[in-house]
Amino acid sequence: MSIDLILCGASGRLGSEIVKELENDSSIKLAACVSSKNNPNIGKKISEFADSSSDIKLQNSLKEVSKSDVILDVSSPDFFEEILNFSKSNNVPLIIASTGHNEEQLNALQKLSQSIAIMVAPNLSMGINFIKNFFNSSSFDILTNDIEIHETHHKDKIDSPSGTAIELKNLLESKNDGLKISVKSFRDDNSVGTHKIILNMEDETIEITHSADSRKIFALGAIAAIKWIQHQKPGLYNLSNI
Repeated sequence: MSIDLILCGASGRLGSEIVKELENDSSIKLAACVSSKNNPNIGKKISEFADSSSDIKLQNSLKEVSKSDVILDVSSPDFFEEILNFSKSNNVPLIIASTGHNEEQLNALQKLSQSIAIMVAPNLSMGINFIKNFFNSSSFDILTNDIEIHETHHKDKIDSPSGTAIELKNLLESKNDGLKISVKSFRDDNSVGTHKIILNMEDETIEITHSADSRKIFALGAIAAIKWIQHQKPGLYNLSNI
């Protein structure tokens, strides 16, 4: 039996890539695709503007969407309340892969996770997940207390710094309260996403860099998350739990 998926942000850069990759996976079925109210493709079939054979029409609200198996949000915090309310009302597991949420919204996710399985994944890359696991299992505080995080994305990315940079900063700070961590953001015409962690030592420097060469890596991470979260108990998860 296939997983019925609601995709919020379906016509964006990442949403379109996920729609494309779902063509190669028969275990997940698009049940609904949602985008912002001012999107010019509202009312059109997904196949009319994306690399997909889906006849599902792009909607601007969840009001007419029936219950599904999983919700994946790759849109923006502007759509957060409607997504959260739908998940709560219909008891549907939720993956939040959008970024830029405020503290109140994150607290709301924490509260809802007591009754529904929720994954917060600002970066769906398995490579970024590997880096986070590496830092989680490493004792690097004896090397330095001065760390820089540099992130580069395309100029149309709304939030700055990126959700991934913030997540990395929070992770590193949780390892050692005395760490001095600075985050620098850069924007250009076409970067998919690059994150560099720089450990500044007395006479040497360690750099760990992750570069996304295409959005396909995020789409594949999303598919893995969708298949995994459907079977989880209530709780707040991230990609490293897979």
